[in-house]
Amino acid sequence: LFFTNNWRVTPQLTLSLGVRYELATPLTEKFGRIANLDIAPNFTGAAVVVPGTAGPYSGQFPSALIDPDRNNVAPRIGLAWKPIPHHNLVIRSGYGIFYNASIYNQLYTQLASQPPFAVSNNLITRPDRILTLANGFPADPQFTVLNSYVVDRHLRIGYVQQWNLDIQQQLRPNLVMTLSYNGSKGTKLDLLRSPNRAPAGSPLETDPNRIISNAQGFLYETSGAASVFHSLQIRLQRRFTSGVSVNASYIFGKSIDNASSIGGGQETVALIDNNLRAERGLSTFDMRHQLNINYVYEFPFGERKRFLSHGGLPARIFSGWSLSGITTLQSGSPYTARILGNSINNSGTGANQSERADATGLPVELPESLQTVAHFFNSDAFTLPTPGRFGDAGRNTIIGPGTLNFNMALAKVIRFSPDGKRLEFRTQATNIFNTPNFNGLGVIVDASNYGHLTSARQMRQIEFTLRFNF
Repeated sequence: LFFTNNWRVTPQLTLSLGVRYELATPLTEKFGRIANLDIAPNFTGAAVVVPGTAGPYSGQFPSALIDPDRNNVAPRIGLAWKPIPHHNLVIRSGYGIFYNASIYNQLYTQLASQPPFAVSNNLITRPDRILTLANGFPADPQFTVLNSYVVDRHLRIGYVQQWNLDIQQQLRPNLVMTLSYNGSKGTKLDLLRSPNRAPAGSPLETDPNRIISNAQGFLYETSGAASVFHSLQIRLQRRFTSGVSVNASYIFGKSIDNASSIGGGQETVALIDNNLRAERGLSTFDMRHQLNINYVYEFPFGERKRFLSHGGLPARIFSGWSLSGITTLQSGSPYTARILGNSINNSGTGANQSERADATGLPVELPESLQTVAHFFNSDAFTLPTPGRFGDAGRNTIIGPGTLNFNMALAKVIRFSPDGKRLEFRTQATNIFNTPNFNGLGVIVDASNYGHLTSARQMRQIEFTLRFNF
Protein backbone atom coordinates (compact mmCIF):
# COMPACT_ATOMS: atom_id res chain seq x y z
CA LEU A 1 0.00 0.00 0.00
CA PHE A 2 1.52 3.34 -1.00
CA PHE A 3 0.66 6.99 -1.55
CA THR A 4 2.69 9.53 -3.49
CA ASN A 5 2.15 13.11 -4.59
CA ASN A 6 4.20 15.71 -6.45
CA TRP A 7 3.62 19.27 -5.28
CA ARG A 8 4.94 22.23 -7.25
CA VAL A 9 5.32 24.76 -4.47
CA THR A 10 6.79 27.49 -6.70
CA PRO A 11 8.05 27.53 -10.30
CA GLN A 12 11.51 26.83 -8.87
CA LEU A 13 10.62 24.31 -6.13
CA THR A 14 8.95 20.90 -6.43
CA LEU A 15 8.30 18.51 -3.56
CA SER A 16 7.68 14.77 -3.86
CA LEU A 17 5.93 13.25 -0.84
CA GLY A 18 5.02 9.64 -0.28
CA VAL A 19 4.51 6.86 2.21
CA ARG A 20 4.53 3.10 1.77
CA TYR A 21 3.29 0.36 4.10
CA GLU A 22 4.69 -3.13 3.64
CA LEU A 23 3.20 -6.12 5.44
CA ALA A 24 5.50 -9.08 4.90
CA THR A 25 4.56 -12.06 7.03
CA PRO A 26 6.91 -14.92 7.93
CA LEU A 27 6.65 -18.06 5.84
CA THR A 28 4.92 -21.24 6.95
CA GLU A 29 5.46 -24.87 5.95
CA LYS A 30 2.46 -26.70 4.48
CA PHE A 31 2.81 -29.70 6.79
CA GLY A 32 4.30 -27.83 9.76
CA ARG A 33 7.71 -29.47 9.35
CA ILE A 34 9.82 -26.67 10.77
CA ALA A 35 11.29 -26.33 14.25
CA ASN A 36 12.63 -23.54 16.43
CA LEU A 37 13.69 -23.13 20.04
CA ASP A 38 11.84 -21.32 22.81
CA ILE A 39 14.65 -19.49 24.61
CA ALA A 40 14.43 -18.56 28.29
CA PRO A 41 15.51 -15.07 29.42
CA ASN A 42 19.31 -14.64 29.50
CA PHE A 43 19.67 -17.94 27.64
CA THR A 44 19.17 -20.00 30.77
CA GLY A 45 17.08 -22.67 29.04
CA ALA A 46 15.78 -23.86 25.68
CA ALA A 47 13.00 -26.13 24.45
CA VAL A 48 12.08 -27.34 20.97
CA VAL A 49 8.85 -25.93 19.51
CA VAL A 50 7.00 -26.79 16.31
CA PRO A 51 4.07 -24.93 14.69
CA GLY A 52 0.97 -24.67 16.84
CA THR A 53 2.65 -25.61 20.12
CA ALA A 54 3.41 -23.63 23.26
CA GLY A 55 6.86 -23.17 24.69
CA PRO A 56 7.59 -23.27 28.43
CA TYR A 57 9.14 -19.79 28.45
CA SER A 58 7.20 -17.57 26.03
CA GLY A 59 3.87 -19.29 25.49
CA GLN A 60 2.07 -20.14 22.27
CA PHE A 61 4.06 -19.95 19.03
CA PRO A 62 2.51 -18.97 15.67
CA SER A 63 2.52 -21.42 12.77
CA ALA A 64 5.54 -19.62 11.28
CA LEU A 65 7.43 -19.86 14.63
CA ILE A 66 8.27 -16.15 14.23
CA ASP A 67 6.01 -13.27 15.23
CA PRO A 68 5.04 -11.04 12.28
CA ASP A 69 6.49 -7.53 12.11
CA ARG A 70 3.63 -5.15 11.26
CA ASN A 71 5.38 -1.86 11.98
CA ASN A 72 6.84 -1.26 8.52
CA VAL A 73 5.84 2.27 7.53
CA ALA A 74 8.22 3.77 4.97
CA PRO A 75 7.96 7.54 4.34
CA ARG A 76 9.63 9.19 1.35
CA ILE A 77 10.34 12.84 0.63
CA GLY A 78 12.25 14.52 -2.17
CA LEU A 79 12.75 18.00 -3.54
CA ALA A 80 14.09 19.68 -6.65
CA TRP A 81 15.00 23.36 -6.42
CA LYS A 82 16.38 25.94 -8.85
CA PRO A 83 17.66 28.63 -6.47
CA ILE A 84 18.45 31.07 -9.29
CA PRO A 85 15.72 31.51 -11.94
CA HIS A 86 16.84 31.12 -15.55
CA HIS A 87 20.11 29.60 -14.37
CA ASN A 88 21.27 26.02 -14.92
CA LEU A 89 21.87 25.22 -11.26
CA VAL A 90 19.64 22.52 -9.73
CA ILE A 91 19.64 21.18 -6.16
CA ARG A 92 17.98 17.85 -5.41
CA SER A 93 17.60 16.09 -2.10
CA GLY A 94 15.69 13.14 -0.72
CA TYR A 95 15.08 10.87 2.25
CA GLY A 96 13.42 7.49 2.51
CA ILE A 97 13.10 4.32 4.57
CA PHE A 98 13.39 0.90 2.94
CA TYR A 99 12.66 -2.51 4.51
CA ASN A 100 14.32 -5.84 3.75
CA ALA A 101 11.48 -8.36 3.92
CA SER A 102 13.48 -10.87 1.86
CA ILE A 103 15.20 -12.01 5.06
CA TYR A 104 12.33 -14.45 5.67
CA ASN A 105 13.35 -16.43 2.59
CA GLN A 106 16.80 -17.00 4.10
CA LEU A 107 15.55 -18.35 7.41
CA TYR A 108 13.13 -21.13 6.59
CA THR A 109 15.54 -23.39 4.75
CA GLN A 110 17.40 -23.62 8.05
CA LEU A 111 14.31 -24.12 10.22
CA ALA A 112 13.20 -27.00 7.98
CA SER A 113 16.55 -28.73 8.57
CA GLN A 114 16.27 -28.93 12.36
CA PRO A 115 15.26 -31.76 14.73
CA PRO A 116 12.88 -33.51 14.97
CA PHE A 117 12.54 -33.33 11.17
CA ALA A 118 16.27 -33.61 10.41
CA VAL A 119 18.86 -34.87 12.88
CA SER A 120 22.64 -34.74 12.96
CA ASN A 121 24.93 -35.23 15.92
CA ASN A 122 28.62 -34.64 16.58
CA LEU A 123 30.40 -36.57 19.31
CA ILE A 124 33.90 -36.14 20.71
CA THR A 125 35.63 -39.19 22.16
CA ARG A 126 36.75 -38.90 25.79
CA PRO A 127 37.90 -41.28 28.56
CA ASP A 128 34.36 -42.09 29.71
CA ARG A 129 33.00 -42.32 26.16
CA ILE A 130 35.31 -44.13 23.75
CA LEU A 131 33.87 -44.14 20.25
CA THR A 132 34.54 -47.15 18.02
CA LEU A 133 33.02 -48.40 14.80
CA ALA A 134 32.17 -51.66 16.53
CA ASN A 135 30.10 -49.91 19.20
CA GLY A 136 28.53 -47.42 16.82
CA PHE A 137 27.88 -43.79 17.63
CA PRO A 138 25.07 -43.49 20.16
CA ALA A 139 23.42 -40.16 20.86
CA ASP A 140 24.90 -38.22 23.74
CA PRO A 141 22.48 -38.76 26.67
CA GLN A 142 23.19 -35.34 28.16
CA PHE A 143 21.72 -33.59 25.09
CA THR A 144 17.96 -33.26 24.84
CA VAL A 145 18.16 -30.28 22.47
CA LEU A 146 20.07 -30.97 19.25
CA ASN A 147 19.04 -27.94 17.19
CA SER A 148 21.96 -26.13 15.55
CA TYR A 149 20.07 -23.07 14.30
CA VAL A 150 17.55 -20.84 16.09
CA VAL A 151 15.64 -17.70 15.10
CA ASP A 152 14.55 -15.11 17.64
CA ARG A 153 10.75 -15.34 17.65
CA HIS A 154 10.65 -11.53 17.98
CA LEU A 155 12.86 -11.00 14.91
CA ARG A 156 12.18 -7.66 13.27
CA ILE A 157 12.58 -6.75 9.62
CA GLY A 158 15.68 -4.64 9.20
CA TYR A 159 15.39 -1.26 7.53
CA VAL A 160 17.69 1.33 6.02
CA GLN A 161 17.28 5.09 6.11
CA GLN A 162 18.76 6.68 2.99
CA TRP A 163 19.34 10.35 2.26
CA ASN A 164 21.10 12.32 -0.44
CA LEU A 165 21.95 15.83 -1.61
CA ASP A 166 22.86 16.57 -5.26
CA ILE A 167 24.07 19.87 -6.68
CA GLN A 168 24.01 19.88 -10.48
CA GLN A 169 25.47 22.60 -12.68
CA GLN A 170 25.43 22.76 -16.46
CA LEU A 171 28.87 24.05 -17.40
CA ARG A 172 28.32 24.01 -21.17
CA PRO A 173 25.40 23.00 -23.37
CA ASN A 174 26.84 19.48 -23.55
CA LEU A 175 28.65 19.30 -20.19
CA VAL A 176 27.07 18.72 -16.75
CA MET A 177 28.81 18.41 -13.37
CA THR A 178 27.12 16.93 -10.29
CA LEU A 179 28.36 16.95 -6.70
CA SER A 180 26.60 14.46 -4.44
CA TYR A 181 26.49 13.37 -0.83
CA ASN A 182 24.83 10.04 -0.03
CA GLY A 183 24.29 8.49 3.38
CA SER A 184 22.46 5.58 4.92
CA LYS A 185 21.85 4.05 8.33
CA GLY A 186 20.80 0.44 8.81
CA THR A 187 18.81 -0.54 11.91
CA LYS A 188 17.60 -3.90 13.25
CA LEU A 189 19.75 -5.67 10.67
CA ASP A 190 20.40 -9.38 10.70
CA LEU A 191 22.95 -10.59 13.27
CA LEU A 192 24.14 -14.13 13.86
CA ARG A 193 25.20 -15.01 17.40
CA SER A 194 26.52 -18.13 19.13
CA PRO A 195 25.26 -17.71 22.72
CA ASN A 196 25.39 -21.27 24.08
CA ARG A 197 29.06 -21.67 24.81
CA ALA A 198 31.31 -22.45 27.72
CA PRO A 199 33.74 -19.86 29.11
CA ALA A 200 36.97 -19.54 27.16
CA GLY A 201 39.67 -21.75 28.62
CA SER A 202 37.29 -24.54 29.66
CA PRO A 203 38.46 -28.15 29.22
CA LEU A 204 38.18 -29.60 25.73
CA GLU A 205 34.91 -31.38 26.56
CA THR A 206 32.94 -28.18 27.13
CA ASP A 207 29.36 -29.42 26.93
CA PRO A 208 28.62 -29.57 30.70
CA ASN A 209 29.89 -25.99 31.06
CA ARG A 210 27.65 -24.44 28.42
CA ILE A 211 25.04 -21.91 29.55
CA ILE A 212 22.30 -24.35 28.51
CA SER A 213 23.93 -27.63 29.46
CA ASN A 214 21.37 -29.92 27.82
CA ALA A 215 21.68 -28.18 24.43
CA GLN A 216 24.52 -28.31 21.98
CA GLY A 217 26.01 -25.11 20.58
CA PHE A 218 23.68 -23.33 18.18
CA LEU A 219 23.62 -20.24 16.01
CA TYR A 220 21.03 -17.64 16.98
CA GLU A 221 19.53 -15.34 14.35
CA THR A 222 18.38 -11.99 15.69
CA SER A 223 17.91 -8.39 14.57
CA GLY A 224 20.61 -6.63 16.55
CA ALA A 225 23.00 -5.34 13.89
CA ALA A 226 23.44 -1.79 12.60
CA SER A 227 25.33 -0.02 9.84
CA VAL A 228 26.22 3.47 8.67
CA PHE A 229 27.48 4.68 5.29
CA HIS A 230 28.63 8.07 4.01
CA SER A 231 29.98 9.00 0.59
CA LEU A 232 30.90 12.00 -1.53
CA GLN A 233 30.67 11.75 -5.31
CA ILE A 234 31.54 13.93 -8.27
CA ARG A 235 30.19 13.15 -11.74
CA LEU A 236 31.07 14.75 -15.05
CA GLN A 237 28.86 13.99 -18.06
CA ARG A 238 29.62 15.05 -21.61
CA ARG A 239 26.61 14.40 -23.80
CA PHE A 240 27.19 12.83 -27.20
CA THR A 241 28.24 15.68 -29.49
CA SER A 242 30.76 15.83 -32.33
CA GLY A 243 31.16 12.07 -32.08
CA VAL A 244 32.29 12.01 -28.44
CA SER A 245 30.58 11.21 -25.13
CA VAL A 246 32.26 10.77 -21.75
CA ASN A 247 30.89 9.95 -18.31
CA ALA A 248 33.27 10.01 -15.35
CA SER A 249 32.53 9.55 -11.65
CA TYR A 250 34.63 9.43 -8.50
CA ILE A 251 33.27 8.18 -5.16
CA PHE A 252 34.89 8.54 -1.76
CA GLY A 253 32.95 6.52 0.79
CA LYS A 254 33.09 4.52 4.00
CA SER A 255 30.77 1.83 5.38
CA ILE A 256 30.82 0.58 8.99
CA ASP A 257 28.70 -2.16 10.56
CA ASN A 258 28.75 -5.06 13.00
CA ALA A 259 27.42 -7.68 10.55
CA SER A 260 27.76 -7.43 6.79
CA SER A 261 25.37 -10.00 5.34
CA ILE A 262 22.09 -11.85 5.80
CA GLY A 263 22.82 -14.97 7.79
CA GLY A 264 25.90 -13.41 9.33
CA GLY A 265 28.33 -14.80 6.79
CA GLN A 266 31.26 -16.97 7.77
CA GLU A 267 33.28 -14.12 9.24
CA THR A 268 30.58 -12.06 10.92
CA VAL A 269 29.18 -14.40 13.53
CA ALA A 270 29.71 -12.46 16.76
CA LEU A 271 32.97 -13.59 18.36
CA ILE A 272 32.23 -12.61 21.97
CA ASP A 273 28.51 -12.90 22.55
CA ASN A 274 28.33 -10.50 25.49
CA ASN A 275 30.42 -7.85 23.73
CA LEU A 276 28.74 -7.09 20.40
CA ARG A 277 30.49 -3.70 20.28
CA ALA A 278 33.69 -5.61 19.44
CA GLU A 279 32.10 -6.55 16.10
CA ARG A 280 31.98 -2.95 14.89
CA GLY A 281 34.34 -2.41 11.98
CA LEU A 282 34.54 -1.74 8.27
CA SER A 283 31.87 -3.47 6.24
CA THR A 284 33.07 -6.47 4.28
CA PHE A 285 32.01 -4.65 1.10
CA ASP A 286 33.60 -1.30 2.05
CA MET A 287 35.45 0.34 -0.82
CA ARG A 288 37.08 3.69 -0.01
CA HIS A 289 37.82 4.98 -3.52
CA GLN A 290 36.10 4.29 -6.85
CA LEU A 291 36.80 5.91 -10.21
CA ASN A 292 34.79 4.91 -13.28
CA ILE A 293 35.14 6.38 -16.77
CA ASN A 294 33.15 5.28 -19.81
CA TYR A 295 33.41 6.83 -23.23
CA VAL A 296 32.41 6.54 -26.89
CA TYR A 297 34.39 8.04 -29.78
CA GLU A 298 33.19 7.92 -33.38
CA PHE A 299 35.96 8.39 -35.92
CA PRO A 300 35.43 11.62 -37.94
CA PHE A 301 35.31 9.98 -41.38
CA GLY A 302 32.43 9.51 -43.78
CA GLU A 303 29.07 11.09 -44.53
CA ARG A 304 28.26 14.17 -42.42
CA LYS A 305 31.67 13.87 -40.74
CA ARG A 306 34.62 16.21 -40.73
CA PHE A 307 36.72 14.20 -43.17
CA LEU A 308 35.95 12.13 -46.29
CA SER A 309 32.35 13.34 -46.33
CA HIS A 310 32.07 13.18 -50.14
CA GLY A 311 32.14 9.40 -50.43
CA GLY A 312 34.48 7.19 -52.40
CA LEU A 313 36.49 4.12 -51.50
CA PRO A 314 38.53 5.74 -48.68
CA ALA A 315 35.31 6.94 -47.06
CA ARG A 316 33.80 3.42 -47.21
CA ILE A 317 36.95 1.99 -45.61
CA PHE A 318 37.35 4.52 -42.81
CA SER A 319 33.74 5.49 -42.05
CA GLY A 320 31.54 3.82 -39.44
CA TRP A 321 34.32 3.08 -36.95
CA SER A 322 33.90 3.76 -33.23
CA LEU A 323 35.96 3.18 -30.11
CA SER A 324 34.36 2.72 -26.68
CA GLY A 325 35.56 1.65 -23.29
CA ILE A 326 35.18 1.49 -19.54
CA THR A 327 38.05 2.24 -17.17
CA THR A 328 37.77 1.23 -13.51
CA LEU A 329 40.06 2.05 -10.61
CA GLN A 330 39.02 1.12 -7.09
CA SER A 331 40.61 0.44 -3.74
CA GLY A 332 40.48 -2.96 -2.08
CA SER A 333 37.90 -4.42 0.27
CA PRO A 334 38.80 -5.32 3.87
CA TYR A 335 39.72 -8.71 5.34
CA THR A 336 39.90 -10.08 8.89
CA ALA A 337 42.93 -11.84 10.38
CA ARG A 338 41.61 -15.19 11.59
CA ILE A 339 42.64 -18.50 13.10
CA LEU A 340 41.36 -21.95 12.24
CA GLY A 341 41.84 -25.62 13.05
CA ASN A 342 44.39 -26.59 15.68
CA SER A 343 45.36 -22.94 16.14
CA ILE A 344 42.08 -22.33 17.97
CA ASN A 345 43.23 -22.85 21.53
CA ASN A 346 40.28 -21.57 23.57
CA SER A 347 38.61 -25.01 23.73
CA GLY A 348 36.46 -24.54 20.64
CA THR A 349 33.89 -22.43 22.46
CA GLY A 350 33.92 -19.53 20.05
CA ALA A 351 31.76 -18.60 17.09
CA ASN A 352 31.92 -20.72 13.98
CA GLN A 353 34.38 -19.37 11.39
CA SER A 354 34.82 -16.12 13.37
CA GLU A 355 37.86 -16.76 15.53
CA ARG A 356 40.08 -13.70 15.19
CA ALA A 357 43.80 -13.35 15.77
CA ASP A 358 45.61 -11.13 18.27
CA ALA A 359 46.78 -7.69 17.11
CA THR A 360 50.43 -7.02 17.97
CA GLY A 361 50.17 -3.24 17.56
CA LEU A 362 52.41 -3.11 14.49
CA PRO A 363 51.15 -1.36 11.34
CA VAL A 364 49.08 -3.64 9.13
CA GLU A 365 49.69 -1.97 5.80
CA LEU A 366 53.03 -2.22 4.01
CA PRO A 367 54.46 0.54 1.80
CA GLU A 368 53.51 -0.16 -1.81
CA SER A 369 57.19 -0.65 -2.71
CA LEU A 370 57.40 -3.59 -0.27
CA GLN A 371 54.17 -5.33 -1.28
CA THR A 372 54.65 -8.60 -3.16
CA VAL A 373 52.45 -11.54 -4.08
CA ALA A 374 53.94 -13.50 -1.16
CA HIS A 375 53.93 -10.61 1.32
CA PHE A 376 51.04 -8.24 0.67
CA PHE A 377 50.53 -6.94 4.22
CA ASN A 378 52.58 -6.94 7.41
CA SER A 379 52.10 -10.49 8.68
CA ASP A 380 53.80 -9.52 11.96
CA ALA A 381 50.79 -7.32 12.78
CA PHE A 382 48.90 -10.43 13.96
CA THR A 383 49.68 -13.49 16.02
CA LEU A 384 47.95 -16.43 17.69
CA PRO A 385 46.09 -15.60 20.93
CA THR A 386 47.40 -17.04 24.16
CA PRO A 387 45.62 -20.26 25.21
CA GLY A 388 42.27 -19.83 26.89
CA ARG A 389 41.09 -16.53 25.42
CA PHE A 390 39.77 -14.96 22.25
CA GLY A 391 41.88 -12.82 19.93
CA ASP A 392 41.63 -9.04 20.21
CA ALA A 393 42.07 -8.07 16.54
CA GLY A 394 39.19 -6.14 15.08
CA ARG A 395 37.01 -7.07 12.13
CA ASN A 396 38.17 -6.13 8.65
CA THR A 397 41.42 -4.37 9.56
CA ILE A 398 43.38 -5.60 6.51
CA ILE A 399 42.75 -3.71 3.26
CA GLY A 400 42.98 -6.02 0.29
CA PRO A 401 44.33 -5.33 -3.20
CA GLY A 402 42.66 -2.78 -5.43
CA THR A 403 41.53 -3.03 -9.03
CA LEU A 404 42.79 -1.38 -12.21
CA ASN A 405 40.90 -2.48 -15.29
CA PHE A 406 40.56 -1.28 -18.88
CA ASN A 407 37.82 -2.70 -21.12
CA MET A 408 37.74 -1.48 -24.72
CA ALA A 409 35.79 -2.21 -27.89
CA LEU A 410 36.40 -1.32 -31.54
CA ALA A 411 33.43 -1.52 -33.92
CA LYS A 412 32.57 -0.80 -37.55
CA VAL A 413 29.15 -0.49 -39.15
CA ILE A 414 28.68 -0.97 -42.91
CA ARG A 415 25.30 0.27 -44.13
CA PHE A 416 23.82 -1.31 -47.28
CA SER A 417 20.51 0.51 -47.62
CA PRO A 418 18.43 3.27 -46.00
CA ASP A 419 15.96 0.71 -44.60
CA GLY A 420 18.43 -0.44 -41.92
CA LYS A 421 20.30 -3.33 -43.54
CA ARG A 422 23.79 -3.21 -42.14
CA LEU A 423 26.75 -5.36 -41.19
CA GLU A 424 28.34 -4.83 -37.77
CA PHE A 425 31.83 -5.96 -36.85
CA ARG A 426 32.95 -5.66 -33.25
CA THR A 427 36.04 -6.71 -31.33
CA GLN A 428 35.90 -6.40 -27.56
CA ALA A 429 38.71 -6.80 -25.05
CA THR A 430 38.27 -7.12 -21.29
CA ASN A 431 41.32 -6.19 -19.24
CA ILE A 432 43.03 -5.20 -22.47
CA PHE A 433 46.39 -4.45 -20.82
CA ASN A 434 46.35 -7.82 -18.99
CA THR A 435 46.76 -6.16 -15.60
CA PRO A 436 46.81 -8.68 -12.70
CA ASN A 437 43.92 -7.86 -10.36
CA PHE A 438 44.09 -10.03 -7.26
CA ASN A 439 40.97 -10.89 -5.28
CA GLY A 440 42.10 -13.52 -2.78
CA LEU A 441 44.20 -12.95 0.33
CA GLY A 442 45.56 -15.44 2.86
CA VAL A 443 44.47 -14.15 6.27
CA ILE A 444 44.60 -17.35 8.38
CA VAL A 445 47.45 -16.80 10.85
CA ASP A 446 49.97 -19.66 10.78
CA ALA A 447 48.62 -21.02 7.47
CA SER A 448 51.08 -21.69 4.66
CA ASN A 449 49.58 -18.92 2.51
CA TYR A 450 49.30 -16.35 5.31
CA GLY A 451 49.92 -12.88 3.87
CA HIS A 452 49.90 -14.17 0.28
CA LEU A 453 47.75 -13.02 -2.61
CA THR A 454 46.00 -16.27 -3.53
CA SER A 455 43.90 -15.68 -6.65
CA ALA A 456 43.35 -13.23 -9.48
CA ARG A 457 40.43 -12.00 -11.53
CA GLN A 458 40.06 -12.67 -15.23
CA MET A 459 43.05 -11.78 -17.37
CA ARG A 460 42.82 -10.38 -20.90
CA GLN A 461 40.06 -11.83 -23.04
CA ILE A 462 39.28 -10.79 -26.63
CA GLU A 463 36.04 -11.53 -28.49
CA PHE A 464 35.14 -10.96 -32.14
CA THR A 465 31.56 -10.55 -33.32
CA LEU A 466 30.09 -10.25 -36.82
CA ARG A 467 26.36 -9.52 -37.14
CA PHE A 468 24.05 -8.72 -40.04
CA ASN A 469 20.91 -6.69 -39.27
CA PHE A 470 17.98 -6.58 -41.66
